[in-house]
Amino acid sequence: SESSIVDDKTAWELYYPPFQAAVDAGVAAVMCSYNKVHGEYSCSNSKQFKVLKESMGFKGFVQSDWWATHNTSIAAGLDQEMPGIGSGVEYHGAFFDANDLEAEEQTTIDQAATRVLAVIHKMNLAASTAACSPPHCKDFLLKDVSSLAHVRLARTLAAQSVVMLKNKDVLPLSSASTKSIAIIGPAANASQGYVGFVTGDYYSGGGSGHMMGNVTSAFAGLRARAQELGIDVVFSLTDNKTAAAEAAARAEVAFVVLGATSGEGRDRPDLRLDGNADALVREVSAVAKATVVLVQAPGAVLMPWRDSVEGVLVMFLGGQQTGDAWADIVFGDQVPTGRLPVMMPEAEEDSIPPGTEPDVVYSEGLATSYRNPDFRAAYAFGHGLTYTTLEYQNASSSLCGNTSECEVRIRVSVKNTGGRAAPTVAQLYLQFPAAAGNSVPVLKGFKKTSEISPGSSQEVVFELTQHDLSYYSAERGDWIKATCD
Repeated sequence: SESSIVDDKTAWELYYPPFQAAVDAGVAAVMCSYNKVHGEYSCSNSKQFKVLKESMGFKGFVQSDWWATHNTSIAAGLDQEMPGIGSGVEYHGAFFDANDLEAEEQTTIDQAATRVLAVIHKMNLAASTAACSPPHCKDFLLKDVSSLAHVRLARTLAAQSVVMLKNKDVLPLSSASTKSIAIIGPAANASQGYVGFVTGDYYSGGGSGHMMGNVTSAFAGLRARAQELGIDVVFSLTDNKTAAAEAAARAEVAFVVLGATSGEGRDRPDLRLDGNADALVREVSAVAKATVVLVQAPGAVLMPWRDSVEGVLVMFLGGQQTGDAWADIVFGDQVPTGRLPVMMPEAEEDSIPPGTEPDVVYSEGLATSYRNPDFRAAYAFGHGLTYTTLEYQNASSSLCGNTSECEVRIRVSVKNTGGRAAPTVAQLYLQFPAAAGNSVPVLKGFKKTSEISPGSSQEVVFELTQHDLSYYSAERGDWIKATCD
């Protein structure tokens, strides 16, 4: 397995914060992975366990991934071993069996057991799992517990996740403005699949987290809503460029649905969309009156055709209600509110390539994504449009005083200057001094407003703590509060 080589500053400022946020939110369990960190397997890595349990204050338990244990590492900080222990000459059976644990200090075993039992007590698992006793739980685990409320929630959340990257006066559609649409591309009607362990689909990632359900495709969702509005629908659901162009020429607006997949255990080979995607868009945009591209992807993708189309929207694997969520956005039943959690690079070289050597050295340090001033963005980190215009006004800052952890309070008023009510997501970026090692402003907060009516304003308040205003010093092994140059 590869070994990740990451310096402490980069780890604390870039890679540890999501774990720290989970710990602060009260997460009960953490799983250690297959790879090594600085040459030592994650499930035997006492330094990483110390960071988690002592520096971050994690009170739950750590369990190994399947086949990720290589020794009896309970003293290092592993609390629970899962099945699958090596193979061939490495086969051991189980590292947490009675014989192995007898060689460990009793206090070490007690600490691990206490962490597991504390989680069982906190989450009341003894009562909630009484419905069956393993291994007689198949019927219980496969029981259909979905409901109409669940489906509605899945649809709402998927629609709220859509990020509108470009809209050249084409969306939202209505029966008054549009009489016909074309739906184009194999991704539009892709079935849900599970090809091997690692391969996902356009609705859910691959691997052990892959989900199956009653999926509504983009084609099904868009066609159903269009027909409700009396809008004619033509379609071409293949990669055939001639058929795509013919369908696009017969409609007022052509929707080209594209996709990319990701899985477990391997990197994506590149950032291109699947199949004949780029050529398909070029062919359609050459003949269509207006072209809107809908992207279903697991992360950053390349969009070399973006200047030749009127609209671009992306949904990051939206789940079973993907098609209905697309319809809600493009027909204006919901306004788009998503913002890019990644930078969409202009070209492949505007991203960090995956490491392929046994030692994967994170030599770029903090200079990833939007933090790298040399990377060109097709669409910037945090970007996202909606169906109205918004203006930020009267920004101010003040000291918080000694009444809380807050050190600096930032206030800004957001005014809806357009004609459609909509929420927005305000983002706060801080420019640190040169000593901090960040050459660009860094995201330090974001807040979603409630719906703002046309002509109305809403105040957004950010409260920054000392930690928010600090940067990590590898030399000191601690955080330093920034001061103005």
